[in-house]
Amino acid sequence: MSRFTSSQAMVPVPFRVAAYAALGFFTIFTTFPLIWLTYTSFKPETEIVSNMVALPVNWTLNNYIQAWKLGEFTHLFVNSLIFCVTTTVIVVLFSISAAFALTKIPSRLTPIMFSFIVMGLLVTISSSIVPLFIAENFLGLTNTHLGIIIPYVAFNISFAVYLAAAFVRSIPNELIEAAKMDGAGYLRIYAAIVLPMARPIITTIAIFTFHACWVEYVLVYMLSSDATIRTVQVGLSLLKGQLSFNFGFLFAAVVISSLPLLVLYLLFRKHLQAGFSMGAVKG
Repeated sequence: MSRFTSSQAMVPVPFRVAAYAALGFFTIFTTFPLIWLTYTSFKPETEIVSNMVALPVNWTLNNYIQAWKLGEFTHLFVNSLIFCVTTTVIVVLFSISAAFALTKIPSRLTPIMFSFIVMGLLVTISSSIVPLFIAENFLGLTNTHLGIIIPYVAFNISFAVYLAAAFVRSIPNELIEAAKMDGAGYLRIYAAIVLPMARPIITTIAIFTFHACWVEYVLVYMLSSDATIRTVQVGLSLLKGQLSFNFGFLFAAVVISSLPLLVLYLLFRKHLQAGFSMGAVKG
């Protein structure tokens, strides 16, 4: 306490004032557009045209009702949830299992395998979309749910394994050795020790993967021309072309598309912070 106070006292007052002012300005600068977009989505179109910055005089949900109908968000949400939830489950299960095998099961191939998996971080969607489209077209996977889920898993697995390995590596080897002395095999150790201790990083990986899949646009747009496969982001992009001059409907559609991520973060923010501090920091 005294150490913090003394170090803070060493900083000149004008510098501290300037730092707080800069931080406050940055906070306002980054959050105001989001706040403005949200309250503008509740304004009638006449109020938006007359004064785009002012708060709504007559609050209305009509923009949301019309945007939901025009954008067919019910169908889009179902598709997005299928892709995101399926991908998240696969990535979480594989990443934790791979991290346990790579960090706690001795093998000469471990460094090579880990490097090979992490190299996937260098592969971007933009650089691989053309060969991916050719391969899926050849295999008949275009315009299918499987044709979207497989690339989603492939592009998210490397980062997930990297995070999971950093966490699992921090689990004391003494626990593993003690379990072995009690006759436990690797499968039992994985289920009884690793998985319960890895809950924070599992939540972190799940949130990151779900977020990456939810906001992804290019893969679905390029690999599917069927309207039944479209996700929220593709539907939102198409809706922008139709509602380019109707800001109320458009802003409402943007808020609708962002709500699942906001709810996800609010529900699991503590687990997300714990996953970072216990996984990434220890790693």
